[in-house]
Amino acid sequence: MKKIFLSISIAAAVFGFSGCYDAIFYNIRNEVPLEDGVINGYTNSIVRYQAPDGTEFLYLQNGNVYYKQISEDTDKKILTKNQGHGKWTKDSSAPEGISYSYFDQEFSGTYSCKLASDSKYVYLLGATPEYDESSSRNILKNFKLYCYSKENGWKSVDAVNTILKKYESTLAEDKYMMDSSIQLFCTNTPQNAHRKAYIRIGGGSPYYSWMSDKQTYGNDFTSEVINCGIIELNGTDTDIANVVPLGDGKIGTLEKTGAGKDTTSAVYANGEVYFLDYLASSTNETKDKDADYIYFGNGKTLYWFNTASVSSVKALDADPVGKSAGCADSILSMCVTNDSIILGTYEEGAYRVKTDSGKPETSTSDFTTNADSVMYNPYIVRMLFCTDPSLGETDNGSALYSALQFQYTESSASASYKNVGLWSYYNSEENGHRNNWNKE
Repeated sequence: MKKIFLSISIAAAVFGFSGCYDAIFYNIRNEVPLEDGVINGYTNSIVRYQAPDGTEFLYLQNGNVYYKQISEDTDKKILTKNQGHGKWTKDSSAPEGISYSYFDQEFSGTYSCKLASDSKYVYLLGATPEYDESSSRNILKNFKLYCYSKENGWKSVDAVNTILKKYESTLAEDKYMMDSSIQLFCTNTPQNAHRKAYIRIGGGSPYYSWMSDKQTYGNDFTSEVINCGIIELNGTDTDIANVVPLGDGKIGTLEKTGAGKDTTSAVYANGEVYFLDYLASSTNETKDKDADYIYFGNGKTLYWFNTASVSSVKALDADPVGKSAGCADSILSMCVTNDSIILGTYEEGAYRVKTDSGKPETSTSDFTTNADSVMYNPYIVRMLFCTDPSLGETDNGSALYSALQFQYTESSASASYKNVGLWSYYNSEENGHRNNWNKE
């Protein structure tokens, strides 16, 4: 099986591609005139943030940080504001983006790698590139975590940054950070009260595993080879001793929530946070309804089960777990709407699974939009996001987002840099019911 290296949650590692870019994108442009891209570059995350007055925002990163309001001024539960091209605002108050001094031959500033959020804060994992002579490439180093609130702006999370600095100092110089594993993730729920954010420092799935093999799970970050631990974040008041108890690495009983060295995502259900060893996971929670289904992608398969049966889940190939087939490669991302789940894959585009009251069908179905003309080989569907999961995929007011990347050069990948970045689907009165996917 191919090894997917996504440990630092920034750019992906070794992906191979083939494709027929010219012919397919010629057809797309005949069907839908493409907008000029505003949000370009690698977007790994869109997260929700609620201001103290209840106004809902989205935040994203692509090396810098952007945001936009999505709740209507007259009714903050309606999430249809700013559904149109060019509505994102660069956050000039965020840590300064990277710049390069040709005189000093070095980078300065912060490259925004990943975002997360909880009920009070947005979190930013940033780093600074350094040129490595031996490998002849730029390597992200000096990782730092920041948090944002409307009241206090952006602040450094010093307790976490002390651990990040010590962790980096234990890594091997000749491994070029490929022996590292830093995961920032969150539940990202529609209901603000259910939003939780976490950071895992160390642990599984680096390209070179010799460092993670030495680590044990725990909250002692003082030893020479520091432990791997998942820390629950709480802004500048984050307590590094507040490490999530070790679980069994899988969904299980309520006492064993799955936290461990390989955890990469989390979902909220039954008043609990469940930690998963899968990049793509979600529920069917909406702003007015708690989740009654949990979904996650493992390999090419979508797995799912009712939240009421979580304590009976012992294995993926046994009841009460259901599964949906049809993806041609590993699932990296997903978003859930009221009548479908969209799945983004490693190198075979996006797939759609229809749902009925949250329960997925057992196989994929064709898109009714131009999604499969946008998200296909050779582009990595790195991120998917649904603004309002109470709406169907193409309902009035629906807003969906996708982030595309590719590996290597344009010619070798049969791809175009113009198509890297954020894409959106809007169907609202504000944008004239555009009803298609286009560059954001």
